Amino acid sequence: MLSHCSPGLLARTGRGQTVIRRSAPAGGGGYFGAVVPPAGRRLGVSGLSFDVHHHLSSLRTEQALPGPFPLRFRPYVEEEFRRHYAASHYPKTRPLVVIILGFVFAMLIWGVILDDLSWQTAAFTLGVLIPGLIATLVLSYKDDSHRAYQALLAWTAFLIGLVCTSLTLRASLYGMPYYFGAQVAWIFVVWLVLGLTAVQAGLAAIGVSLVYAWGMVHWDFSGPEAVFTGATLLGVNLVGAYCCWQLESAERRAFLESRALNELADRDGLTGLYNRRRYEEHIDKLWRQSRRDHEQFTVLLIDIDHFKAYNDLYGHQAGDDALKRVAEAISLCGQRPLDCAARFGGEEFALVLYGPAEDYGRELPERLRRDVEELKIPHAESSTGPYLTVSVGVAIVTPGTERSLAGVIQLADEALYQAKEEGRNRVVVKESRHAELQTGRFRASRDREREPA
Repeated sequence: MLSHCSPGLLARTGRGQTVIRRSAPAGGGGYFGAVVPPAGRRLGVSGLSFDVHHHLSSLRTEQALPGPFPLRFRPYVEEEFRRHYAASHYPKTRPLVVIILGFVFAMLIWGVILDDLSWQTAAFTLGVLIPGLIATLVLSYKDDSHRAYQALLAWTAFLIGLVCTSLTLRASLYGMPYYFGAQVAWIFVVWLVLGLTAVQAGLAAIGVSLVYAWGMVHWDFSGPEAVFTGATLLGVNLVGAYCCWQLESAERRAFLESRALNELADRDGLTGLYNRRRYEEHIDKLWRQSRRDHEQFTVLLIDIDHFKAYNDLYGHQAGDDALKRVAEAISLCGQRPLDCAARFGGEEFALVLYGPAEDYGRELPERLRRDVEELKIPHAESSTGPYLTVSVGVAIVTPGTERSLAGVIQLADEALYQAKEEGRNRVVVKESRHAELQTGRFRASRDREREPA
């Protein structure tokens, strides 16, 4: 039935119903890419929730893309690894780039002094090589530039290899074949020192080797010298490729192990959902991102009805099993990358959703309530019904300068309190689009609580 409410507010207060309160008419737009458990689906009991099984198994069984030589993760893990991989090699690549820059400048000045510098060499050095080295060094200090940095580093390594090739070939033509050692040394540097991935290092090192082989053919190197040099280049690249492959594989394994340990440290030991510490970190980051992107932000607070009575009647082991099953139902509602399902404390849970939530923000909580009820966990001491149920408070907001994260959580808490006051086993949704809405701590003080953008 419909209860009395002020204009612009809608409330349906029958048992198991949804109460919706708004400060503005709902706009269009659903929540894209949602994964919602179908109504009536039964959820089983397990030691860990579906959520933690999904995340941890993805690290082990879905880490590599299919292929004969898998050395690449799924996209969402690969991006994180690339960032980690580049950052771990910055301490040794930055000084090396600076040393190379100094050497190039010194050679350029030396050529000018000896009047032995062609305009082609000067143009290549000043117009291509030096800018490439400087750009590589700058990118290593910029956030989220790891992919551009590694691509430019590989390109610069190839250019330096061309310089080495030119010098070595000319020296060999003038009877100084020992300069070839510089070519071998640089190929090893590309494979093992620069911190490139195996694919990037391969493109640079093999490219330089092919140019050297072309030079030997072009300048008609003698047969024995060409065979020896070619075999040496082949051997150097094979050894370098094997070592680089092994190093990157070891880095990837270490990264996965560290990531898996971090995942476990962020999980609640009983339910497998994120713990309170991880929840607070995640919701703060997500709130700031939603403010930057002007995206809607949805917080669900879920509380199991009459849980103390359930524990007293059935015992703590049964209570733990019930918490696991409810947590599993909640985890199924937060499967997108930015969603966060957490155990808030005791029998309370939280689910944070990022993005345009309009109809989705109202439909998903009701499906969650219904899924928990349809688990049919007996609860003889419940005044709400024969089975274990949950009450859900939902806050849907569009972040603005006059809003605070504490206020959003307070709004969801008020919605949850209202759901319990009105009989439990229901969903209350509170929406707001206006900065002047005042409820609890939702308004941020201009003098004390204004957050930086």
